Amino acid sequence: MRLYLIPISTRRTLVYAQRLNKITHAEPSYADKASAKAANVWLQWETGKAGWQRWITDAGNKLFNRIPHEEWSLKSIPPLSARRRDGGVDKQKIEVLYPPSVIEEKNVSTILQRLSTERNQIHRTRMIWSIVGMPIVAPFAIVPVIPNIPFFYLLYRAFSHWKALSGAKHLEFLLSRNLLSPTPATPLESVYRPIVLKMESVKKGSGKLAHKEVMLIRKEHAQEIASVTGIPALATECERAYRQVEKQIKEDLKKKKLE
Repeated sequence: MRLYLIPISTRRTLVYAQRLNKITHAEPSYADKASAKAANVWLQWETGKAGWQRWITDAGNKLFNRIPHEEWSLKSIPPLSARRRDGGVDKQKIEVLYPPSVIEEKNVSTILQRLSTERNQIHRTRMIWSIVGMPIVAPFAIVPVIPNIPFFYLLYRAFSHWKALSGAKHLEFLLSRNLLSPTPATPLESVYRPIVLKMESVKKGSGKLAHKEVMLIRKEHAQEIASVTGIPALATECERAYRQVEKQIKEDLKKKKLE
């Protein structure tokens, strides 16, 4: 596994885990099998003809885009393996790649510590409420033909929160055991260096931008980041984070004006 820190704004950073040398002969867990099955069914519905299945996937994709980008990024981090947790042979350090023009090496651990803890209570609470809600909506299963959408949505949300919590726990473990190796990512500099040159004092947090959150990337940068890192999935993650962070910054500015 390799971690990437992708700055979205001057105050918010996305963490993404790239899996390396995945062992293909290992027996997939029940959760992995269920996820793969659900993904295949969803893809079939999504590419199908117009109908209730297509309507469900269109509505579902809109809901998915509203899920916080922090949750998606933590879900990219695999659950902590028993071998690593029990102090087995898997003790090699994990690379954490970051753009040095935006993030200083001394701040890498602080950023990861914040990302691994700041939303844990939210995930824990919402996971519990999703589980509590499943028996309540279970009677909808008596409706013929159409699946029990509320039940499966709550099931998905409970699983999603569990995955995010598992990723956060793994990240906390790596931090506590000093198993992370901050490494400047030269390829990312081709994206961030021109941005930093145009925005004085972003790195040091001085000048006019000292007390103001400013976007670092734009929508068009998402594909560029995916290209230089060689991770196609990062395009989607960066686009989602860009949309959500930009919207939040605008909402915060409106609140300040009202005050």
